[in-house]
Amino acid sequence: MLKSLFALPLLISAAFVPAHAHETPEKQFIETSEARIAYVETGNPEGRAVVFVHGLPFSSYIWRNVTAALPKGDYRLIAPDLAGFGDSTAGEGLYGVDDQARHLKAFLDALKVSDVTLVGHDWGAGIALIYAGENPDNVTGFAQFEGAMPPVYPRPTYDQLPERVGAMFRALREENAEQNVLQDNFWLDTILPTMTAEPLPGAARAEYDRPFGTPEARQPLLEMSRSLPIGGEPEGVQTLYEKGVAWWTSSDVPKLVLYAEPGRLYPETLARWNTENAKNVSVAGVGPGLHALQEEAPEAVAAALAKWLFETTSQ
Repeated sequence: MLKSLFALPLLISAAFVPAHAHETPEKQFIETSEARIAYVETGNPEGRAVVFVHGLPFSSYIWRNVTAALPKGDYRLIAPDLAGFGDSTAGEGLYGVDDQARHLKAFLDALKVSDVTLVGHDWGAGIALIYAGENPDNVTGFAQFEGAMPPVYPRPTYDQLPERVGAMFRALREENAEQNVLQDNFWLDTILPTMTAEPLPGAARAEYDRPFGTPEARQPLLEMSRSLPIGGEPEGVQTLYEKGVAWWTSSDVPKLVLYAEPGRLYPETLARWNTENAKNVSVAGVGPGLHALQEEAPEAVAAALAKWLFETTSQ
């Protein structure tokens, strides 16, 4: 069923911009009480902390070309792997959106990172949003694109989602979800190829596949799939999201929303919704792209981030 939902050919011919090859820095690790978090750090250790939070089914690897194109002298650039993704691990049952936000806090606490600027993509934006709602005094900026953010999430009902998306997430909470996600590798084999207009470079596809080579290793994908707030469930995540949304709409902290043309989850119309419904929001386009904009337009994403970071630093 799920594969048929995404069997339609893409009707988009947006130009795919191959990412320039950059040497990826060696990963470091932080042990917390619940997880072992892998991360990549570049830039100035004494600079403004900018933390990049990836979505599903990616890892910190997706930020490699964005961080490589950002100025290094003023910023400490940190990109963790979410628990169960990349090279990060956690215990059984600790991979939901709420768990990931808790892991993020423990990770940043262990690194003694304060006054953080968050950059979130896809479900990573939602995880960062929960962190901001729970830790408002530690957030000095928030940028997001193609994110699980208001007004897209939380959604009161599945019917308010686009038909294919609503049907997909409903199915991911039904009895066949284990077969679809764990056995059939739905996220990597069916969804990932639709996130860019052209196929990912082979090295990138291999890196995203690497952590999920067995059905057992795909359990984090299933838990994340079931934990976005739709129809008021899961109740705990819904509550955390509502707190995050309240922070997003009322806080004076500088915010940036990027969009691509045509985009997939968060197009220009939704990006501009924020200028009327949230405070201190800048909006910028990055050109053609679908969803994984770090792969399709890394230089444009980095340029928009660099401009915003400079402007907010000098305020």
